[in-house]
Amino acid sequence: MKEFSGKYYGLFPLILLCAFYTYKAINFPVHDFSNYYFGGKFLADGKFNSGIYFPYEFNKAISNLGYSGLFTSYAPNTPFLALVFYPISFLSLPTAKLVFNSISVLLFAYSLNRLVLFFKINAKYILLVPILFFVPIKNELLFGQVYFLLFFLLSEFWLAYEKEEPKKMAIFLSLAIFLKVFPILLIFVFLFKKQFKPLIYIAISCLLLFLISVLFTGFDIWIFYFKNVLTKASNGEIAGAFVDNYQSVFMFLKRLMIFDEIENPDAFLNSPFLFFALTSALKIGLIITGYFVYKRVSNSLFIFSYWILTTILISPYGSTYTFILLLFPFFVLTKSDISNVKKVLFLSLLLLINNLPIAYFIENRFPFSYLRLFALALFFILFLSLIYRKVNWKIITLSTIVPCLLITLFKKSEIVNSTYFLHKNAPILVYDYKIANNQLTYFYWTEEGEKIESVPLETQTAINVELKNNQAYYNKKQFTFEKGNKLKPILINNKTLLYLSDYDRGIGFYALRKIKIN
Repeated sequence: MKEFSGKYYGLFPLILLCAFYTYKAINFPVHDFSNYYFGGKFLADGKFNSGIYFPYEFNKAISNLGYSGLFTSYAPNTPFLALVFYPISFLSLPTAKLVFNSISVLLFAYSLNRLVLFFKINAKYILLVPILFFVPIKNELLFGQVYFLLFFLLSEFWLAYEKEEPKKMAIFLSLAIFLKVFPILLIFVFLFKKQFKPLIYIAISCLLLFLISVLFTGFDIWIFYFKNVLTKASNGEIAGAFVDNYQSVFMFLKRLMIFDEIENPDAFLNSPFLFFALTSALKIGLIITGYFVYKRVSNSLFIFSYWILTTILISPYGSTYTFILLLFPFFVLTKSDISNVKKVLFLSLLLLINNLPIAYFIENRFPFSYLRLFALALFFILFLSLIYRKVNWKIITLSTIVPCLLITLFKKSEIVNSTYFLHKNAPILVYDYKIANNQLTYFYWTEEGEKIESVPLETQTAINVELKNNQAYYNKKQFTFEKGNKLKPILINNKTLLYLSDYDRGIGFYALRKIKIN
């Protein structure tokens, strides 16, 4: 018994914290878990199709089942995730959340313990995990998120890599990719090492998971996902156009450099080209730095942690529960021979990144609304400083600038000739509208369900306009050019084109847009 308690005592506070919030989550609003649960439920009911990615259709279908008080969005999740939640979708919603959270905690504790034992991490550092990662752990369980499961898959992937078990490694990584996509960046580890055998195993494993998924979901929804959902998600288009809550580099640069007369009128610049160049530079620079990390750093856990940090920085959206993955660089720090003063600095930054309430700074003026991102960037810079002398920064800088210049030179600018019709505080999801009696009435969705509002609009004529290939045409002339799904274009008084569009927003998060016709 003494040996057992001495070996696992560091995990006891963490397990108690997880048990407490697993219990609290029972009566907590369903929150993010509903996205996953209803994906599985509609798959079980044979109603899983592309409509699930359009939030109005998704929420309306949920409402028709008798649920209320929800505002859900299945995007940007893969069709495979519905298959993961298929088994528990036969349970009631509260029971399913309890079961999923319980399984997640067990897998999380199991993989965490295996990492601690394999890398011989002092148990006293594990006692810090409930403090340093308090909010990510709490929100993971209250919201019913999947990052405990993702941590388990990534941990087992890396342990299999360390033990030279390529088949097992490929299974865990492919599951992580099908769960959240962004772990696909970890294949650079094998590309840089020229380890093609593991890459073949990963490709085979991904193909098998894809085929298994297709048996249940069908092929068409995967085509739709790759063509319409993934492209938007990779461009930060999950819900609104500017979402400071994501605290991502992408959103920071977008807020800095992309002007919008309603959502971002105070942009420092209005330079889509510079925005594209800098976001491309970030991705290329981090990947090239990863090459030097692989070539000149012998600590495999550091290499893995570097790529975890890279995925977080490259991702256009983020959340508190994402920071559960910062446990990997935390373990690197516990094994590092840096001074105690530096360790305290690192741990203090982790404490801030993970636990600083976003409400304290999100209402501040830009850029002070991005304090959490600044803390994360500083943590990453200090993390890289541990191997500063092993990296040729001149080559990295040159290798980053040249490709970005080439990309920017050949990138075509998108023609956007429309603006928002409604005011700044417009609903995030307008799904329909009509014009009658000199009024425009629009229909939108909130947690309370369907809502209706009207605004004055003088109309002598209102002519329906043809939609072809998601663009509006009238008298064989094309009026719209921007990307995005569009609905119900109407020409008002031969002067203004009105239509619903999810341009620069999450798929199906329609807003009313207008174009003045000369």
